[in-house]
Amino acid sequence: MITTSCGASYERKEVALNSAIQPRTSLSYDKAEVMEESKVMKSVEVETPTVERKIIRNANLNLEIRDLSNISEKVNKIINSHQGFIANSRKWTGYNNRKFYNFTLRVPEEEFEVTLSELSQLGKLLREELSGQDITKEYIDIQARLNNFKAQEERYLELLDKAKDVKDILEVERELNRVRINIEQLEGTIKYYDNQISLATIRVNISEPEAIINNSSNLGFLKSFREALRSFIKSINLIIVLIGALIPWLILVAILGYLLYRIIKKRRS
Repeated sequence: MITTSCGASYERKEVALNSAIQPRTSLSYDKAEVMEESKVMKSVEVETPTVERKIIRNANLNLEIRDLSNISEKVNKIINSHQGFIANSRKWTGYNNRKFYNFTLRVPEEEFEVTLSELSQLGKLLREELSGQDITKEYIDIQARLNNFKAQEERYLELLDKAKDVKDILEVERELNRVRINIEQLEGTIKYYDNQISLATIRVNISEPEAIINNSSNLGFLKSFREALRSFIKSINLIIVLIGALIPWLILVAILGYLLYRIIKKRRS
């Protein structure tokens, strides 16, 4: 009895599934029926393959190197030896003619660790930052949605082959275009993720050591000394002008004081 019951249950499930995916015998349906077909296809579970963990790896390196004359060639040699490439590079000169380099490198994921090690040996390592973004769940979800839309595409193609009425053809084509747009978007996302996973990104910032004493600082010291000397001479000039302006008043005060002294002395005598 148990075997018979299980067999009957399995047969009912199989019949229900077959009825869901078999094409209609009549194609005289309206927009509501087309939307019902879409709902039926969305309800059919599509088996998604098991995928390994998807990790996007990134690294940031800050290096200090005294001689930057051939640094671009050295970085290019290391990255080429590990089947990578330079995605972007920049060079500029900062304060006190200090040189800076910035490289964005892409290298296969399996060569990530050894490439980092060799780059770190180019100079003094100031900072190293490593990060890994696990996108396994997002990747599986997108893959499942993509498989579902591809199943819907096949179903709509079958309906399109059997459609004879113009209205039915246009309605099916509209739904088919919608499904294909979603397929293209999801395939683009998966392609982007595959690129980020297979190729790790390494950003390298390289700079010259900052000089403690240099020509510009000496020039600044001389300039400051000259400014101080100029200010001192200017103060002397101001003092001389001030004394020159006060001399007539000092003479007048001296004369008045002498006369007052003579008068007081004469009265006492």
